[in-house]
Amino acid sequence: MVIFLLLGLLSACGFHLRGVAALPAELQFIQLTTDNLTVSQVSQLNRNLVQAGASLNNDGSSDRVGLTVTIGSLPERTLVDSSGSDTIIIRLSRELSYSLTSATGERLADHTTIIRQMDLQLDNNDALSIEYERKSAIESLDRILMNQLVLQLERF
Repeated sequence: MVIFLLLGLLSACGFHLRGVAALPAELQFIQLTTDNLTVSQVSQLNRNLVQAGASLNNDGSSDRVGLTVTIGSLPERTLVDSSGSDTIIIRLSRELSYSLTSATGERLADHTTIIRQMDLQLDNNDALSIEYERKSAIESLDRILMNQLVLQLERF
């Protein structure tokens, strides 16, 4: 009995488990178009959208909303370059742009861009480590951008 009461209180305050459908009804059926995403980025985006309650199967349904997504890098900036300590701090920036169109081609959401950045402290003497850290940071930024996209779609 106590468990049901606690569950009722949690749902009353708006709490929901991660992965529970949260997209509005208008966005339940999505035709995803990705311009420059890698296979792993497309897979991650598909997982995020499905976890949010979207159906991405191309079943010929005429009521699918078109979601077009691109991800890109902004110029890298060096924030600190300390030659005495061989440490550099760089800022990586990534952007995700998206737009939504109805099945009839009507624009539902204007072209929107989400930008996220991350600062990295790197050892200038270890080239392999620099490339690994940079790649890991880019993958992390991409995951953050895709999660942010889903959150914005949930508020549509």
